[in-house]
Amino acid sequence: MSENGKNKKRNYAIAKVVVALCVVLCIVLTVFEMGFTYRTIKAAEVDGTEYSVAEYNWLYTNSLYEVYNNIYQTYGDLATYFLNPQKPLDEQKYNDEQTWADYIKEYTANSAIDMTALYNAGTEAGFELEQELIDGIDAEWKTIEETAKTNGYSANEYVELNYGRGVNEKIFRDMYTRYIFAMSYAEHLIESEEVSSEDIDAYYGEHSDDFDSIAYNYYFASSAAEEGEDEETAKADAKADAEAVLEGTDESKMTAVKYGIIANLDSTYSEWLTDEARAEGDKELFETETGYYVVEFVGKNDIHYNTVDVRHVLVSPTDESEEAKKAALEAAEMYKAEWEEKGATEEAFAEIARIHSVDGSSAVGGLYENVYKGQMVTEFEDWCFDSARKTGDCEIIETTYGYHIMYFVGEAESYYETAVDSAVRSERYADFIESATEGFEVSELMGYDSVGKHFN
Repeated sequence: MSENGKNKKRNYAIAKVVVALCVVLCIVLTVFEMGFTYRTIKAAEVDGTEYSVAEYNWLYTNSLYEVYNNIYQTYGDLATYFLNPQKPLDEQKYNDEQTWADYIKEYTANSAIDMTALYNAGTEAGFELEQELIDGIDAEWKTIEETAKTNGYSANEYVELNYGRGVNEKIFRDMYTRYIFAMSYAEHLIESEEVSSEDIDAYYGEHSDDFDSIAYNYYFASSAAEEGEDEETAKADAKADAEAVLEGTDESKMTAVKYGIIANLDSTYSEWLTDEARAEGDKELFETETGYYVVEFVGKNDIHYNTVDVRHVLVSPTDESEEAKKAALEAAEMYKAEWEEKGATEEAFAEIARIHSVDGSSAVGGLYENVYKGQMVTEFEDWCFDSARKTGDCEIIETTYGYHIMYFVGEAESYYETAVDSAVRSERYADFIESATEGFEVSELMGYDSVGKHFN
């Protein structure tokens, strides 16, 4: 999670912007200081646009929620092991040199630069927010009012508790609107790009290693000496261990990598794996300073295929006991039977998913669109991409997450065209934002040191 230098291009994946107030991150201030002061004193300036302490507090908090949500999407409930917003950020280490408070300030600075550039460019271009997004801002504030009332606060008190000193309804609405405007303009820029099939083919020709992948198996035998063991003995033992795997006497130790993107392969064995002469079943031993790799080539994956749309209902066991697993399977079978009784249609399946699935996709009827190879767990994908799969197929499968009632909607877009088209658009956007922010920096003003205090 390192931050690239400000002179490097940054890639973006801009989606429909939905910012939710994280109601559980309520950091109570013991004393409400005069909000007017923080709405007046300036904290930062970006290319002529000044932000008050209150405005920059809003942006700081929004940046924290963005970072935390990105971590949560990858690690789920384990996210707090990396970043816990309920604990002082200046007491949590981001890396050896920085605390999370330091990192969030850097992230906020980049957000301020990008938002300012996009807002100014969009305004100059005559860009306007869609009414749906304007209505969403009103709806967000109404949610804040209701949540504040439930917790015994006024709406202004509540946003100040959550977003920092000086933030009130006006600041919240102004900054939220500015943020939504900037992100929507970025999305507009990306979507309005004209990308031809020739553009796609040319980009892929130059960057194929960023898309193509290798399937392989590997094993690593560490040569690190344990306490009381000499280095030569440790190295000899590691080599013997690796050779046993190489000779096929202990293949169970090997780990399968189904989609290893070529550009990301370990340099120790990448050249060997990508050699045109490689054939399925080839094995090789590689020595490194820390041990030995055994690598087996399985095959090269073709990205010229169609993605798929599927729905599923996830039923997870309450624990790892056999009784819990049995209960989960029985529940999955009951839900599948319920779906069949309701006509076995896609609409009926979506309704079952909305009611019973513990997966986050339940809100959209268990739907996953444009699923590509390497996106989901192995069993899920094997079912989706079975060559015999046809629309309407439904089956219960088991993964590490529990039991999935699968429903095959059908083939979708070309993965090759979708993936490369997205990369072309992202690169062009990165070029735009780099040019638009050239020479921009955050100038720290009088109130800068007051920013983010509600999380420290």
